[in-house]
Amino acid sequence: MGSIRQKGRIDAAISEHHLSRRAAENFQYRDVWGPREKSMANPWSPEDPDGTIILRLAENSLLHDEMGQFIKEQINVLPLSHLTYSTGPRGSRRLRCAAAAFLNEDFHSRQTITQDNIFITPGLASAIDALTWAICNDSDGILVPQPYYNGFDFDILNRSNGRVIGVKYEGIEGFSELDDLFRPDVNKRALEVALREAKKNGITIRALLISNPHNPLGRCYPPETLLEFASFCGKNQLHFISDEIYAKSVFPNAALSSPTPFVSTLALDLRKVIEPNLTHVLYGASKDFCANGLRLGLVCTNNEGLIGAMSSISMFSWSPHVLQDVWAAMLEDRQQLERFMIKKGKLMAENYHIATSFFRERGISYNEMNAGLFIWVDLRHLLIPESSRDQTGYRELRVTSPDASVYKQREQRFADICAQNGLMIAPGSIYAAEEFGWFRLTFTVGKNALEEGLKRLDKSLKAAETDLRI
Repeated sequence: MGSIRQKGRIDAAISEHHLSRRAAENFQYRDVWGPREKSMANPWSPEDPDGTIILRLAENSLLHDEMGQFIKEQINVLPLSHLTYSTGPRGSRRLRCAAAAFLNEDFHSRQTITQDNIFITPGLASAIDALTWAICNDSDGILVPQPYYNGFDFDILNRSNGRVIGVKYEGIEGFSELDDLFRPDVNKRALEVALREAKKNGITIRALLISNPHNPLGRCYPPETLLEFASFCGKNQLHFISDEIYAKSVFPNAALSSPTPFVSTLALDLRKVIEPNLTHVLYGASKDFCANGLRLGLVCTNNEGLIGAMSSISMFSWSPHVLQDVWAAMLEDRQQLERFMIKKGKLMAENYHIATSFFRERGISYNEMNAGLFIWVDLRHLLIPESSRDQTGYRELRVTSPDASVYKQREQRFADICAQNGLMIAPGSIYAAEEFGWFRLTFTVGKNALEEGLKRLDKSLKAAETDLRI
């Protein structure tokens, strides 16, 4: 019945708006930003206390003022470079050289990266879309370990018509808690099951896409797990895509006794397990540089054919070279870059302490993390009665349970309660979590905004005790 209703809406959109079928599908079901615009257009500030606190988006605003000032100082229009087609849509030569040097030094690349290995895109959404277009035929799949950044669904599907095939862990030998999602043996078994299931369902898998550091779990994969990912891809002739956009958003967390440091895929010796032209690393300015709106990203690859294919469509997503050279200036100024990252890490640690103190004071569990801009918060207790919790733990909250739709509604209901109190947070189900009741909360907003957001969360938690009482 649901598919019939969906088809009816798509047919109506085609008729009313004179759209193609793919455009009608996107209009009806894939436009995330249109519905979100109203709430995002009225953000909270001390001058607008009735505005919305947005702790739903992965945005670091802690050094917005510093980044804004730096951009103002760097804007210098060079007519031959910035008011012509210059070197074309693959990226300014200056930024590609600066990015190559940055990846060689900060990501400790084993093989020397040159500007010829760098392809510039307007953000990583565009990079993933271009990669999908270049490696996937219609409806081919890309494996992504669950839970995963929900934007991958849109980046892979909306224009290039690829499919995210989630790698599930429930029932996999060795998996019992979130820490196990980073173990090489657990991932090896989960990937093999996911690939086998995809083949059984007639889906051709073309790649494995990971986020390292992980979004939404805020941890880094250990080198042995990255090696397992690469080995799996090499054995099955799949592309291995490592999204490393949070690489410089790692901060100290004393609560983690031995946190896994960030290690880039570029730093590993993968020659014996995968062909060099099947490994690709993504990076961008949005997260580490507090500049979501700058819309700059890059693909680093040895695959000349892939760069040529992406170049053939790059006219449709060409970032202005004047902005590219602003990011290049930041990458080139090593002293300024180091000061920026040190200050940012300190502020992130302070805000993380504020947020986690709030949770600890209220007896709320969360996943300790040390990378990224968000906390994976455990609010499963809101969804089921305490008596049931004592008897079964949280097994009934698994997405495979018979009452999954009920718990998904309750999870969304709490997000709605927060919205009524002027707070946006993200329910875990949009990240393909395998259990209802987890929420992703961004802590890298200004300190005043964070404190106000936590007050609104406290109000929402109290309201939920009555509203969601079972």
